Amino acid sequence: MLQHWVVSYDIASQRERNRAVRLLLDHGERVQESVFELRLHPSQWKTLQARLDALMDPVSDQWRAWPLCASDRADMVELGLPARHPAVGAVVV
Repeated sequence: MLQHWVVSYDIASQRERNRAVRLLLDHGERVQESVFELRLHPSQWKTLQARLDALMDPVSDQWRAWPLCASDRADMVELGLPARHPAVGAVVV
């Protein structure tokens, strides 16, 4: 079963920040400059956590993650420019 996550980061190094962006984009979509929404299997989440940890300088950097259940996602509020959300279950040929 896929889990939904919101992940944010604050990374001082441009190089490591770029790596984090590529890593997170491989697993979800960017919804703000340093905020991503992800859908992952639990094993993928554990692997992603380890990879994010490896990019961080524990003195100057930080990442945070929040799990989202279905009711949390249903209650989500967006203001301003609408985010692009991929169609769930869509197949592009």
